[in-house]
Parts: sequence; C-alpha cells; structure tokens
Amino acid sequence: MTNVTPAVGESPRRRERRLGPLGSALERRIEQLQSEYLQGAPAARADLARLRRGLGKPAGSVPEIWPLTVGLVPESLVGDDDEPSRAEQAAHATLTLFALHQQSASRPVHRAGYSFGRAVGHLARSDSASTEAVTRRFMAVATAESIDEVLTHVRGLITQIKAAELAMDYSRFAEDVSGLLTPGRQTDVRLAWGRDFYRTTGDSVAEDASDSDSANASTDSS
Repeated sequence: MTNVTPAVGESPRRRERRLGPLGSALERRIEQLQSEYLQGAPAARADLARLRRGLGKPAGSVPEIWPLTVGLVPESLVGDDDEPSRAEQAAHATLTLFALHQQSASRPVHRAGYSFGRAVGHLARSDSASTEAVTRRFMAVATAESIDEVLTHVRGLITQIKAAELAMDYSRFAEDVSGLLTPGRQTDVRLAWGRDFYRTTGDSVAEDASDSDSANASTDSS
C-alpha cells in the first residue's frame, strides 16, 4: 500500500492549482483544523466531532457547526433566500467529509493539488482495495442524477481512501461540489475527475513516494 503524505515542495503541475473564493476561504480553516488536530488540541478534536454529526444532513440544519461550514462562506457567495446557496452546500459537504477522513488519522488528510479523482485513482491501484469495486463506485459518482446521490457515493469512496491512508485536496473538492450544483458545470467537474482517475499511473505513485521521503527527511532534520 502506498502511504501518501503532503509534499514539502510541490511539483510544477501542482503549482498550477487555482482556487476560487470558496476554496481559498475553506482552505485556511481546513489547514488550521488539521494542524491543531494533529497536535492533539482538544478544541480541534471537538470541532471535528461536531462536524461529523452533520454528515449527510442539509447545509445549515445543524446550528452547532454553522461557524465551521456556512459561516466560512464569503458574503458574495451566501444565498439571499431561505435555501442554502451552492457555496454553502459545498462548504457543509466538504468540511463534514474532511472531518470523517481526518478522524483518528495520524497524518494530514488534506493535501493541496491532490484531487478527488487522483486520490480515487491511487485507491483503485492500491493493495488495500479492489480495482473493480472502486472503479464501479467511481462510475456511480459520474452517473448519479442528484447531488445527494453523488455525495453518498463520494462518502463511501472517502471512507476507503481513509482506510488506505491516502490524502486529497479538500479545498479543490469544495470548488468541485459547487460546480456539481451549478447548471452547465457538472460535466466539466466529472470530466476532470475522470481524467485524474485514469491518468493516475505508476509514475505518479513513484512521485508520491519521493514526496513522502522528502517530507520525512525534512521532519527528521527539524
């Protein structure tokens, strides 16, 4: 099994990553939560536990996690009626799934530039999962007809990604979920996921192993 840890230096391909206002706003909070949780901060553990209670529930329906989900959304992306905006729904889905992924993990699970499609591609090629079963579930994500159905299948894949000790880019994922909720953008998001899934090869596994060695060497020297 290939364990994935965040790289100390990103490759040129990863530096091409661009986030919109939503991803940028969420990234700061995700990185803070992740860092504090890995340092054993009780407040971070409590925040992640609260976030997990929001899994599968509508955005805004769990008041105790408002500051960690809809409260992070830039004002320009907040809805102006009684329904949560696309960005608010994406923030809720992203933070609750991140909390599920980080639970009990001793490594960072948010990794910049490591898309959902790429993480699933590595999962399909890992020793801990069935390539056929992972691919079938990934296809179910691509053909799902509603965002609730998409997120149900995504949640199952993230549970497997967690078990395989892989990481993914949750800030980018938030942008993707927002895209899935936007008419005319769903195909673009699914195409990007599919490309990343099928372009994940043995070369990228070797690259990740090199990143892991660099990160470990940096930690040892600090």
